[in-house]
Formats: sequence, structure tokens, C-alpha cells
Amino acid sequence: MTIEQFAEQFRLRMVRDECGDKIIPGKRGHLYCAGGELCLMVVDGAPANRSRWEALGGKLWLGDISPNSAGRRVQDVKIEGIPIENALAAIQMARCRQKRILSAEEREECLARLRK
Repeated sequence: MTIEQFAEQFRLRMVRDECGDKIIPGKRGHLYCAGGELCLMVVDGAPANRSRWEALGGKLWLGDISPNSAGRRVQDVKIEGIPIENALAAIQMARCRQKRILSAEEREECLARLRK
């Protein structure tokens, strides 16, 4: 599965990172595809229990929990090869937001408010 197919299936927004690779950003980390596998990376994110990361499946690497420059506890996490069955859990752990889909009535209401 490609990142475009994954983003379309789960209604997620895709952007390019500083290297030009396509990623799905989240508040805690980001999702990406490497070799057709779903991966999650968190850099300086809020710590979570190890069991929550292990529940996603795949190959897990956990960095140590240490304070950042502001004194807040942070942790690095990388998970490769997340099974598609655990995709929703990965989206929640990375805290990615889904695109909002408006009905025809909601869209008309929004456009009417813009015209005012």
C-alpha cells in the first residue's frame, strides 16, 4: 500500500517533509510508508506506556525518556511494519486528524456564512 492510498482510505492529510518525502503529520509524530509498509516516527513526543506502542505491532525502537531544554519529559519512538489492522491505533497514537467531509447542506451553510 502506498502512502497516497492509505491517506485516501483513512481521510488523512498528506504533506511533504523537509526531505521532500510524503508523510501524514500528527501532533505527536508522523506516519509514512517505507517499502510498502506503514511506519510511525515520534521525535521528542510525550512519553506513553511501552505496551501501547507494542500493541501497534511491527518492529519497535524506543528511545529513553529524558527532559528537553524546557525540562519537559520527551521520548523518541520508531515503529516499522505496522499491520494494516492496527492502522487506526497508529493514527490515534500519532494524533493525526482526519479530513472533515461536509454534507451538501453543511457546505451551503458554510458558503452562506462566508458571503456575509
